[in-house]
Amino acid sequence: MAEEYRLPDDYLLMADEFMPFTIEKAIGTFQHTWEIDSWSTITQHTKFLGPTFQTGDCAWNVLLYPNGNNVPDQISLYLENADMKNETRENDICAQVMLCIVHPKDPTKFVRQVFQHRFSKYEPDRGYSNFLDLKMLMSGTEKGGPLVIDDAVKIVVIVRLFEDPMGVLWHNFIGYDSKEVTGYVGLFNQGATCYMNSLFQSLFFTNFYRKAVYQIPTENDDPHNSIALALQRLFYNLQFSKTAVSTIELTTSFGWNSIDSFMQHDVQEFNRLLQDSIEKKMRGTPANDSIKQLFVGRMKSYIKCLNVDYESSRSEDFYDIQLNVKGCKDLLESFKTYISEEILEGDNKYMASGHGLQDAKKGVIFESFPPVIHLQLKRFEYDMMKDSMVKINDRHEFPDEIDLEPFLSDSADRSESHKYALHGVLVHTGDLSGGHYFAFVRPTQENKWFKFDDDRVTPASLNQVFEDNFGGETKNVHPTYKPVKRFTNAYMLVYIRKSRQDQILEDVTQKDIPAHLVERICQEQEALKMLLKQREEQHLYVQVFIASDASFLSNTGAQWIPVVDHESMPAVQSKVALKTQTLRQLLEEYATEFGARPEHLRLWNLANRKNGNVQLDSLFSDADLDLSIEEVCRPVPNYPFLRVYVETASNGFPLFPLPNSNAVLVFIKLFDPISQSLRGVGRLYVTRNSQIGTIVNSLNQMVGFQTGTILDVYEVIYLETLVLALNWTFDDYKIGNGDILCFQEKLSEERIEYFHAKDMYSNAPDYLLYLYNRITVFFAAKDDPFNAFPVALRQDMLYEDVARQLALILECDPNYLLLVLPDCYGHPKKAHRQVKFTTLSDLLMLIPQQKNTNDDVYVPRLYFELLPISRSEYETKKLIRLNFCSSALNQIQVMNFYLPKLARISSLLSTMKTQNPMRIFQVVDHKLVKVFTGTEIIPDDESDLFAETIPEEESNMGEDDFYISVYHYQKELKQTHSVPFTFLDERLHETKLRLQERCGLPDQEWDKVKINIITRFNITTLKEDTYRLSDHHFKSDESLGLDHTDPWGRYNASATDRGLYIKD
Repeated sequence: MAEEYRLPDDYLLMADEFMPFTIEKAIGTFQHTWEIDSWSTITQHTKFLGPTFQTGDCAWNVLLYPNGNNVPDQISLYLENADMKNETRENDICAQVMLCIVHPKDPTKFVRQVFQHRFSKYEPDRGYSNFLDLKMLMSGTEKGGPLVIDDAVKIVVIVRLFEDPMGVLWHNFIGYDSKEVTGYVGLFNQGATCYMNSLFQSLFFTNFYRKAVYQIPTENDDPHNSIALALQRLFYNLQFSKTAVSTIELTTSFGWNSIDSFMQHDVQEFNRLLQDSIEKKMRGTPANDSIKQLFVGRMKSYIKCLNVDYESSRSEDFYDIQLNVKGCKDLLESFKTYISEEILEGDNKYMASGHGLQDAKKGVIFESFPPVIHLQLKRFEYDMMKDSMVKINDRHEFPDEIDLEPFLSDSADRSESHKYALHGVLVHTGDLSGGHYFAFVRPTQENKWFKFDDDRVTPASLNQVFEDNFGGETKNVHPTYKPVKRFTNAYMLVYIRKSRQDQILEDVTQKDIPAHLVERICQEQEALKMLLKQREEQHLYVQVFIASDASFLSNTGAQWIPVVDHESMPAVQSKVALKTQTLRQLLEEYATEFGARPEHLRLWNLANRKNGNVQLDSLFSDADLDLSIEEVCRPVPNYPFLRVYVETASNGFPLFPLPNSNAVLVFIKLFDPISQSLRGVGRLYVTRNSQIGTIVNSLNQMVGFQTGTILDVYEVIYLETLVLALNWTFDDYKIGNGDILCFQEKLSEERIEYFHAKDMYSNAPDYLLYLYNRITVFFAAKDDPFNAFPVALRQDMLYEDVARQLALILECDPNYLLLVLPDCYGHPKKAHRQVKFTTLSDLLMLIPQQKNTNDDVYVPRLYFELLPISRSEYETKKLIRLNFCSSALNQIQVMNFYLPKLARISSLLSTMKTQNPMRIFQVVDHKLVKVFTGTEIIPDDESDLFAETIPEEESNMGEDDFYISVYHYQKELKQTHSVPFTFLDERLHETKLRLQERCGLPDQEWDKVKINIITRFNITTLKEDTYRLSDHHFKSDESLGLDHTDPWGRYNASATDRGLYIKD
C-alpha cells in the first residue's frame, strides 16, 4: 500500500508509470481530489455521487458505493462521465483513469486501480466493484494501516484524455453502425471466407471493374447458378445495403457447399479462378476484354549471351506479380530482385543454337504495366529444413506511391507516367495453420482509408495501414519494453496508375447498373418487407383449415381425413384469418367463394379423438357463430390452428335436423373387394333408436347397388372394425356424430375362397387392418447405400416374411439374406441378428427417424447383405475380417472368414491353409499392440487384425537379436498410417535396406523417409549409418518411427479437403 509517490502532487509521474503505454496522442492529464471528512455519514448511503469536476470540456463524477455494489464487504468505486450520463454530449471520450483511495494525512499511503475506457452513452461509467476490502480500508493489514483516519479519507482521480481521430479507439462496437459511420458495409464471414471478403472489397472499390461486371447480360440467369449475376447482386448490395451483406449466394454459384466455406484458400489462386470465370462471361458482351484492359500487363523472359550476338526471349501476359519478402527490405528492393539477372557460366552455361555452350545472363523485364496492379507478397514459402510451408513475418515496407518506370524494358512505351498510388492492402494475421484476413482500402483519391474486417467497417489511420502491416518487430514501443515479433502483415497490395485514377475510380451510378437487376432486387426487398411484416403481425392471425364433403370423399384411407398431412389435401381449404374474425364471417366468406347461400351451410368443429383420428366434434350453434376465432380456440392453449367442417344442405333446401334432435350425422365408406379399395361415398342422418338395417336401402342407392342387395355393415374404430348387427340400434353401438360406417356386398363362401386364392382381402376388417399395417420401406445393399428402392410391406410381417418378400425382388435365396439397420446418420451398421418372432414393426422401432429429402413424411430405410452362408449358420458364427500382408507390406488383401463365436487364433490360422509359417497381430490406430500366440480367443472389438508370413531371417535369430516395433507416421505422432511391424536389430545402414524392402517403397520415396526412435512424447532422429539399434537399449514404450507421407493420402487431403474450384 505504501508508494514512493505522493498524491495528488505526483499525479503526472504516476500516470506515466502506471497507465498502459499507447502510441495514441494524449490531449492532457488531469487530477481531481475529493476530500471526505465524514466517512461514517457516507456509509449510510447505498450510493454516493462525488462533486462534479472538469477536464477541459468534460464533466465527471466519482461514483462511490461505500458498502459495495451488490458485493458484500467491499468498496465499489467508479468514474462517471456526467455529459454522457445526461446525454448532453455526442462524441465519445477516450480516457485512461487511475482511481486512488488515499490516507488523509500521509499522501504516500494509498490504493490504486487503473483502466482505459471509451465513455459513451451506452457505457457512461467504468470502475471496480471490488475496488478495496472494507476491512483493509477501516483497519488495515499487516502490510499497512487503515486509510480512514478520524472519519476522513481522500479519493484522488487521475484522468488522461486521448485524441480519437478515427472514432474507434477502444471501441466495443456495441451499437456500432458501419454504414452510418463510414458510408460502407462489410461482408458476413461464412466460416472461413474472410480471405475472400477482403478480395471482394478490393474489387468492389475498383469501380471500373464493377461497371464491367454490370455489363454482363444476366437477365435470364439464376443467381444460384450464375456467377456473373451473383457477383452483380453482391456489388449492388454492397453499394446500397444498410447492413452487412451475405456471400452465400455467390459461393453457391461457385458450386460450393457449407464445407467449402469453412476452408481457407490462397487469395491469388482464388482471384485467378474468379477472373477467369468472369472473363469467359464477358466474351462477346460490351464488357469484352475489360479484365485484360484493367489487370493484365506484359513481361519478357530472356537469355542473352555475353560473348556472341544471340538472345532467346519470350513475352507473356501477367495478371499479378509475385514478389519476394525474404531478403528484401521494401517493395522497391523486391522489384529489383525480381528483374535481377542471373549469370549462366561454368557448368551452368547456356546452349545457344548455332553457338554451342555460352556464358549468358538470364532475367525478366517488364514491357508494360496494367492500370491496376495486384502485387502478391510471398509471405508463405516452402522451408526445406522443416519440409513444410512456413509464413515469412519479416519486415517489408511498401510506399503510398511507387514509380515503376525503372523496371520497364528499353523498348517499352513511356509516353504515360508509371507512377502508381496505393489503393488496397490485404492483410493476414496469424500463422500457416490458422489466422484471419482483412483489408484496408482507399475508396477514392482522397487520403481516407477504411478497414474492412468481414462485417465491420471502420476508419483507419495511416499508421494502421502502413506501419502495422509491414511485419517484423513492433516499433514505437515504450523505451523499457522489448520489441515483439508481429504476425500481422500485408500479403497483397493493390496499386492504381495515378494517370488513370479518374477513369478507374469514377463513381458508379444508377445508370451503370442493369435495370433488370435493380428491379429484381427491389421486388425481393419488398417481398422481404412483407414477410417481416407478416411475422410481426403473426400473433394477430391464425391458420384455418376448412374441410367439406369433398375432403371425406377424396380420402381412400380408414380415417375421416388422413391423420398425417391432412391439411395439404387438395380438398381441404387452407387460409389465414384474423383472430378477431367471427365464425359467421368465416362462413359467409366460404359461401361467397363457392357460390353457396349461407343459410344452406352449417359449421362443425373438427377435433382429434383419443385414437388420434380427426373427426367431427360438435356443431356450432347460431350463437356460437358470433364468437371470434380467438374465443373458439381459447379453451385449447397454444392451439396453432382451427379446423372446421362445412356441411352443405342436401337437394338445395336449407333443411337440417335440429341441433338437439335425435338425429346423428354419420359418414359412409364402401369396401370393394374386386378393386381392393376403400372410398368415401356420402353421409346420412340416422336416428339413434332406429335399427342399423333401416339404412340398407339408402346405402344401396348411394352406390348404385340393386335394391335388396344384402350388405355387411361395420363401424370403423381406429385399429378395429366392428361388425354391426342389422337388428341392433345405432344407440346400442353408441354411434354419434362424425362416426364412420363401412359396408360391402355380402359375399358367398365361393367368392370368399376366390379372393383368398388370389391373395386378396375379402372383407373390410381384414383390408382395414392391412391399411393400418401397410408401410413402404426403402432398401439398399449394405455396400451400395445410395441405390435404394421402395418395397410395400406390412408392419406385422415376421422377419422371415420380410426376407422372403425382399428375396423375390432380388431373385435370391431368402435364407441367405440378412437385414441391416442404419445408424443415427442413416449409414448401415452391423447386421441385425434375427430374433424369433421379430416383426418389421419391431425392427423399425430401432431406427432413428430419417426425413425424406422432398417432404416431411417419415421414410424408414433398411439395408440388406447377401451372406456366403445361410442365415441360421450366421447366427452361430462371427465375421472375421483379416488383412493379409505381402512380404513388402505395401499390398494388402482383405479376407473374410466366418468362424464360431468363441474361435481361437489357431482356428483362424488353420482355416487359412498356408504352407509358410504365419503370425497374426492386432493393430489399433496403425500401431501394433499385440502379436497373438494362437491360444487367444479372436477379439470382437473394432481393432484391425493383420496376418503376414514370418520373414525367413527371424528363423535364424541369435541370442543377442531382439524385435523392434515399427510404425509409420507423417510429421506428427498422432498422424499414423500404413501397416506397423516388428523388426530384428542390426547396424542402421543394413536396417535401412531391410526396412525399405519390408515397406515396399521405391528409392525415390524412401529417400524422403526419416527414421526416428519414438516415445509417447519424444522423437529422437537417427542419422549415423553405423549406429546399432541395440545400443539404444529400447524401453517398453519405445518404437521405431518412419516419418513419411501417407501413401493413401490420409493426411495429405482429408475427407473434407477439396481443392479450390469455381464451376463454369
